[in-house]
Amino acid sequence: LKGASLLLMLKHYLTKDVFQAGIQVYLHNHNYGSAQSDDLWDSMNEITNGTLDVKKLMKTWILHKGFPLVTIVRKGKIISVQQDKFLYRVEPENWTSDASYLWHIPLTYITSTCNFTHCTNAYLLDQKSGM
Repeated sequence: LKGASLLLMLKHYLTKDVFQAGIQVYLHNHNYGSAQSDDLWDSMNEITNGTLDVKKLMKTWILHKGFPLVTIVRKGKIISVQQDKFLYRVEPENWTSDASYLWHIPLTYITSTCNFTHCTNAYLLDQKSGM
């Protein structure tokens, strides 16, 4: 279930056409052979022409335990976002305060002048806070 959710997240961030092109490159490059998850991310990187490091983005989701909690605050026209590690129960042996424990979170959003079928904006939250 987590894998399907991650692929859906990536598809929305890259757009359907770019994602499908990446899948086609992946299938072509590994036709009748074996592959690893890095091979899929490399195919996506190939399609994005280096404008996005898909492998780096996806490794944060695959290697980190748990999930991020994204907090969005709006003050007038200013939007700020922040990520923290989601903790259901704080157990000292499972908790880390390491500030480098960050996900690369692709956020898609619309504004009052847009809708999902006409224009979708994208933002990559790869730091503790931003926007």
